[in-house]
Amino acid sequence: RAGGAGDKVLVKLFLRGAADGLNLCAPHGDPEYYHLRQGIALPRPGSSGAALNLDGYFGMHPELAPLQPFFDDGRLAFVHAVGNPQLTRSHFDAQDFMESGTPGDKQTATGWLDRAIARIPGSEVTQAVSFSSQLVRSFLGPEPVLVAQTLSAFDLRARNWRSEAETLLRAMYDADRTPVGSTGRETFEAVNTLLRAPTPPPSNGAAYPAGSVGNALRQAAGLIKAGIGTRCIYVNVPGGFDTHSNQLVNNTNDYRPLGLALAAFATDLGGLLDNVALMVTTEFGRTAAVNGAAGTDHGTGYCMMVLGGRVRGGRVLGRWPGLGRGQLYENRDLAATTDFRDVFQELARAQFGIAESLFPGYAPGPGVGVVA
Repeated sequence: RAGGAGDKVLVKLFLRGAADGLNLCAPHGDPEYYHLRQGIALPRPGSSGAALNLDGYFGMHPELAPLQPFFDDGRLAFVHAVGNPQLTRSHFDAQDFMESGTPGDKQTATGWLDRAIARIPGSEVTQAVSFSSQLVRSFLGPEPVLVAQTLSAFDLRARNWRSEAETLLRAMYDADRTPVGSTGRETFEAVNTLLRAPTPPPSNGAAYPAGSVGNALRQAAGLIKAGIGTRCIYVNVPGGFDTHSNQLVNNTNDYRPLGLALAAFATDLGGLLDNVALMVTTEFGRTAAVNGAAGTDHGTGYCMMVLGGRVRGGRVLGRWPGLGRGQLYENRDLAATTDFRDVFQELARAQFGIAESLFPGYAPGPGVGVVA
């Protein structure tokens, strides 16, 4: 069935480059982890630079320490061994398949979030927002999306003659009955919506880090607090997650701003976090074993994070396949035991009320129970 109206928001944060789930959420209770990873394995909890214990078996990267309180109080969950073997180990193909939601099929014309937005009521032009340099594949399709990296700059650049420019441009787009005219009219509606209801500054002492992920999540929280009908937000993170070498240093540099930004976002929203589900995903995981350059290569299963007030957190979800001989996918990767579409659909069902499949040719299961 179609989705329902409401004020619940889904935020998708995409870590481009294939973030290594085995160091993001390290299985320190699996002895094969230390055998395979050697010098790039996170030490067991309690030692210097160690994984932060989650449940006695898994521990998160120490640079994600700002998120520990949210895990402890049940608002943050990890979902391990997520993926799909058909995603391939090509960044471009895997990203495309994940964002279309149709692994192995390059002919899909729309993105999974475009199909989701089409099923929920509402006509606000700020209903779907993408913090990215261009329209992302997840939103590809006919539904309107506000695409920007900085909302305050989403306006005409005619500083000294803005009123005249708007009058002339509006007249041009109003007379145009093609999709170009429709896009122009929607753009002006979005601009004026943001001008009438500017996003408020951070609340509750939230301190966002500098950089792309901090800036995007600060603006995302502002949109939610502004109450202008935003239901779906995409945050593109083009970081250095493709860690073929020197992985420990790269993980530190990538996970530090990520942990700070996610914690600031949750703090900033306060009670509004009850209406939000934020998922952190990537295109695939990395090899289980370290390579010759103290890094890892393209893999399969990865680890997802889900943050929100209705998240059934404080747990590492998903079926752990193990890292032993015979347990690895193609003898090299963490096997994917949860199809990413099952989790995506579960979150769309919880936030938008969408029960029918958003994924052509696939009937998602009930998910992993990550949201109440």
